[in-house]
Amino acid sequence: MSDLVGYALDHPLGRRAPIRTLSRIARWQIESRLKPGIHDKSWIEGARLLIERGMTGATGNLYFGLHEFADMGFLLHFLRVGDLLVDVGANVGSYTVLAARVVGADVIAIEPHPATADRLDANIEHNAIGAKVSVQRVALSDAAGTGTLTGDRDTMNQLVDHAGAGTVAVALTTLDMAVGKADPIMLKIDVEGHEPAVFAGAAATLAKPSLLAIEIETVDPAILAQLSAAGFVERFYDPFKRALTTASSGSGASNRLFVRNTDVVEKRVVSARRFSVAGTAL
Repeated sequence: MSDLVGYALDHPLGRRAPIRTLSRIARWQIESRLKPGIHDKSWIEGARLLIERGMTGATGNLYFGLHEFADMGFLLHFLRVGDLLVDVGANVGSYTVLAARVVGADVIAIEPHPATADRLDANIEHNAIGAKVSVQRVALSDAAGTGTLTGDRDTMNQLVDHAGAGTVAVALTTLDMAVGKADPIMLKIDVEGHEPAVFAGAAATLAKPSLLAIEIETVDPAILAQLSAAGFVERFYDPFKRALTTASSGSGASNRLFVRNTDVVEKRVVSARRFSVAGTAL
């Protein structure tokens, strides 16, 4: 519990309202123990999340408003109604709900694990955004086929070489095949170390003129070279200031952000409407 309190007070939104944040944490810790199972929780501007104990990312949203502050704040300020986000590794749908329910964007949500995809579907239905979201129950790689996925690591499930206890067989496809003729403006990629294979199957998507922003958890030199060749540069985003910078401002980024046509991206984030996030205006 002390680690959680320390993390809460270090979170950009937690620091701004420490008493309110610690109160939300305490309520959830008590409530989730007294009443195990799924809880229907209000989130941001009418959006709701179906949460149960152990859902790391979803409970982080309950605690702070935005679990991954800089990354989710950028999504809120960058996307517009009718834009297309490709949410790779959608998990239970935090980014998908944020984009489709709160902003009004369209989403291709990619989640391979059957039980997690069921929870994703439940959050989509609960928020009445089925018309805006297309779910693909596949894992992305460098070629189509079948693969093996861990199944007991919550947000940390990943593709592995061999089947074993707790693993599940999943269909594989490439990012280019998953996107097809669609024109996304943003990608969010969280595949727990499988990023090189995903980018090996992403050449056509990276070449789409519509694509302006990519949030990705892990990069290697080959991915950096591929992004640079496609015209992307790394930036850091501060949702409080609505500023893209070349150096980190300590705004709580969990992923790395790459953009191109930087002036267009900057105009978007500056001109976005304000959002009410856990009592804070962003």
